[in-house]
Amino acid sequence: MDFSIQLSSYFPDKSYGGAQLYRDMVDQSVLADKLGYDAVSLTEHHLINILMQPAPLQMAVKIAAATKQIKIMTSVVVLPIHDMRTYAGEVIVTDMLTDGRLMLGVGRGAYAFEIERLGVDMASTREKFDESLDVLQALMREEEVSWDGKYYKFDPLTIMPRPANGEGPPIMMAVLIPQAIEACAKRGFHIQTTPLS
Repeated sequence: MDFSIQLSSYFPDKSYGGAQLYRDMVDQSVLADKLGYDAVSLTEHHLINILMQPAPLQMAVKIAAATKQIKIMTSVVVLPIHDMRTYAGEVIVTDMLTDGRLMLGVGRGAYAFEIERLGVDMASTREKFDESLDVLQALMREEEVSWDGKYYKFDPLTIMPRPANGEGPPIMMAVLIPQAIEACAKRGFHIQTTPLS
């Protein structure tokens, strides 16, 4: 059985400093790598001090530079707050700069406080997430992708650079209920879940 560790990015005291918090996360990653953990995982949160990590892909690159073999998971990237036309390229470059150790955990977001302050109605996140995931996968796997959906409408474009493996990093889905877990597994996604529901 392989184990991963969620990196601590809890930030209750502003005087501790964000730079020190992120150094601690890199140090945790180096130790986990030495101890033989399979992966470390990073959250994505904005505007709040709990699990404070507004740039998980940048942190993934930093961790990869300091470690040798540990995988780096996002737990999770909140797709509805990103534009997939630019985000797909960021994911591809991160996968390259982490030497293929990135595992992209994705979800719709959990906190209305941050989601709505970033201009996305929390009630729309399920629907926007589903379309965003389809757009992201299409952009990473295909060239000259066009889209005519509810949230995305664009003429043919090709994300550059193209993924080294042809499809980008493995994608993990954040799901809690058994039916969703089964549906995601049938589509070939890795699963991220918690017993804390």
